[in-house]
Amino acid sequence: MSEPFPRWQQLLLGLAGIFLLMLVPWTIAVTMGVRPIILPPLPTILQTAASLLTGGGLISAALVSLLRVNVGFALALVTAVPLGILLGRYRLMFLAAEPSVESFRFVIPFAWIPLAILWFGTAETGKIFIIWYAGFFVLLLPTISAVLSVDRDLVKAARTLGAGEFTIFRKVVLPAILPELVTAMRVAFAICWISILAAELVASRAGLGYLIADARELLQTDVVIVGMIVIGCIGAFYNWLFGWFERRVGH
Repeated sequence: MSEPFPRWQQLLLGLAGIFLLMLVPWTIAVTMGVRPIILPPLPTILQTAASLLTGGGLISAALVSLLRVNVGFALALVTAVPLGILLGRYRLMFLAAEPSVESFRFVIPFAWIPLAILWFGTAETGKIFIIWYAGFFVLLLPTISAVLSVDRDLVKAARTLGAGEFTIFRKVVLPAILPELVTAMRVAFAICWISILAAELVASRAGLGYLIADARELLQTDVVIVGMIVIGCIGAFYNWLFGWFERRVGH
């Protein structure tokens, strides 16, 4: 197998891909006469981004969305992981909860948006509820699966040596499930990020989703595209962060 590319070469290849797959076709389309309201020129996008940054609107919208998604993701993590460990460790609890888990996990987060609006209005609670729900099952199911796959001989050996449940969890179960759990966290955060932006499109007065929805109503295509770029960059950064943590845990 060939050696992996160095990090600087991977970065250059990524930048080249963005240039060839996005910027060149974009420039060609604008040159051929596509209307600015449909696809603004790149200089317009850069000017709009600079204006939104200096005015503070873009930063405040991003911070609002990040606060919401981090709180919702943290709530999903502290509820789904302990529950997943319990369901994986205790068969009776798993059998009792399985019908509910298998039913609700197929209801996508976007289906809850109308109910969240009815229950919470445009309050922060509704958005955090949607984020929590989006990440909960993505974390719960891999946690259950990881706990069920722990080598039972190791658990029996630890119990034979006099280890209690907490010691078994800390010394045996947690190290075994951690790599899979970090992978699940990476996927769950991405889904939470997507879900909060969808919620902000219909039930918010602040955040990146609201920024895009408001710009759409005013036919400000440049603002919409800037918002989309920021969303993608933040998502890519968090994906890189979780990927780095995943590699550290794997080692």
